[in-house]
Amino acid sequence: MNKKLNRGLAIIMPDKRINTFVLFIIILGIISGSIFLVVLKETDKNIVIDRINTFFSNINTNNINNLVAFKNALIENIIFILLIWILGMSIIGIIVNVFLIYLKGFIIGFSLSSFFLVYGYKGLLAGFIYAFPTSIIYILICLLLGVYSILFTLNLFNLIFNKDRSLDMKRFIKKYVLILIISLVLVLVSSLTEGFLVPSLLKVVIKLFI
Repeated sequence: MNKKLNRGLAIIMPDKRINTFVLFIIILGIISGSIFLVVLKETDKNIVIDRINTFFSNINTNNINNLVAFKNALIENIIFILLIWILGMSIIGIIVNVFLIYLKGFIIGFSLSSFFLVYGYKGLLAGFIYAFPTSIIYILICLLLGVYSILFTLNLFNLIFNKDRSLDMKRFIKKYVLILIISLVLVLVSSLTEGFLVPSLLKVVIKLFI
């Protein structure tokens, strides 16, 4: 049991320093997204308010196509994953990937603060239900992909420029492919949650509290 647990942790946390760095980028993105709404112009805030109200109205009147929402979330997240995964196999990919991970955190933070802007503390509950189930999965995906894409870039750099022949790139590539498969499975789960479960939970919250 302990061996399996250690193997699982070794896959999730192959390098503690890089894990900490990626987690810091995600948290920085969430904080930035939350603060960004505060500095928006009133006209921009009104646009956000209108979109949130329209979104809630559509959910309350069953005007949400769950299958379409699922497909859109699935396609969007698969593109995000493949982009990070492919960029990880290039020298310059590390810069773009750090930005993409930051952007994902930013979107999470912005979504939560948007709900709070429109409905106050009641909106936080709705925002929590809207963002929390999928955000936890997205954060895990960002951690896995982020860490391994950075490690891949660093290993590639050492192999090309430092001529480090001690690196077992074949073994690492196998792990990198495994991380992609795990990420795709997690994306499927998060997209199903976003498309079918979240709208149903939000409808209950809207009727009870908003």
